[in-house]
Formats: sequence, C-alpha cells, structure tokens
Amino acid sequence: MSRKTGVSRTGSAPPDAAQAGGKVRGMTGRIALLDLSEAGAYRPPSDVTEVDDAVKILLEVPGVPPDALQVWVRGDCIEVTGEKPPEFPSGETSFLCLERIFGRFRRVFEVVGCLNLGEVSARLSEGLLVITIPKIVERRGRERRIPVTTG
Repeated sequence: MSRKTGVSRTGSAPPDAAQAGGKVRGMTGRIALLDLSEAGAYRPPSDVTEVDDAVKILLEVPGVPPDALQVWVRGDCIEVTGEKPPEFPSGETSFLCLERIFGRFRRVFEVVGCLNLGEVSARLSEGLLVITIPKIVERRGRERRIPVTTG
C-alpha cells in the first residue's frame, strides 16, 4: 500500500521523504497526515494545513451534496467517502468534451502526531469540505525529574 502524501505549496519535501517516493504533507514537528487512498479511484484534490491549535484537511468537492458525504474516524485514520452525482442535461445529448468527474470517491488520511481524534469536526461550504483536527499537548518525551527515595 502506497503512503504518498500531497505536495507542499510552501516548500519542498524533506530528503528522506523524497527518497522514499512520497511527499510530506503538512509536516511540522511531529505532526503528519499520510494519504492512504487507492491510486486508481477518483480523488478530490486536498490540502492539509497546520495552524496554532489544529490541523485542517481541505477537500474540493463541488457539486457534492452534504448528505452524500461521510467523514469517519477509524483508529488513527480519517476517511472521507462520498459521491458526486452526474449533472447531464435531460434528453438526448451529444458531448463534444467531457472532463468533469462524477461518481464515488474515497480519501483516507493516516493521522500521526499529537492530535485529538475525539474532537474532529467537518464543515462543508461552497464546495469545500474542511475537516478540523484539534491539537493536544505533547506528553511523551517531556522531560521531568523523578525523585530518588531510599528504603
């Protein structure tokens, strides 16, 4: 299974990611989202951004009604499924060019890092689905002194 991620618009991928054949998406510190979607299926374009208190997945889904979208948290993955219904004119139609994509789609993002998967929210507005994953404070790796007792 491929673990490719999207292209960062603000910088290049770290050398180790490029050597592995993938591109790092939104990697700051210890937070990353890896795209686990199948390569052959329709994949709505997406961006992953990181802000101070959250990571956001933005998917372009114009023409997809809200009731045709489902967002799931499954283990350490966020899965988005839906279907874009065809919008063909009624009656007999002869197409001179047909580039728009219709049908079912599925995107799966593996969540790595200190993110609260229990508080994920999703909002659809003007064909853009925004999934917000709040950050949580990193507790692993924090240095603290352990008192030594006797006896």
